[in-house]
Amino acid sequence: MGVHEEYGRQVMQAAAGSTYSPGGASTIVEYEAGGSARIDGTVHSSVAVEIESRTGKQVRGALVDLIFHSYRKKLLVLIPMHMHNVETVADQCRSVLKRFVAAGDFRVVVLAGTGHDPKLVKDEAVIRAALRELGCNF
Repeated sequence: MGVHEEYGRQVMQAAAGSTYSPGGASTIVEYEAGGSARIDGTVHSSVAVEIESRTGKQVRGALVDLIFHSYRKKLLVLIPMHMHNVETVADQCRSVLKRFVAAGDFRVVVLAGTGHDPKLVKDEAVIRAALRELGCNF
């Protein structure tokens, strides 16, 4: 795992505490055609989480695993590192998600910090707000 994804996990852990699960059975996505994938985590056994810092094309590819995860609620966390324009990528992902997920059941957030320039307090607040909007109580 890269330094940016590790930072994303630290932010998730700070925001959600012990309700954030970065591994285990809850993170597995089973595909009907065979095989499986793994998302970055879950919160409160109700929100599927994907953390991405890669290029826009790679982010959109990872979005497929998030969409196909069995949990109804989805959180995509973008770390502004390798995307040409992170806000455009965020808007593209919102556009894709709204085709497959009810508007109240997903959030796409852009962190202020990265693994090289952490902004933990600010980013924790952004994640916590998104999780509250998705119905998570802390």
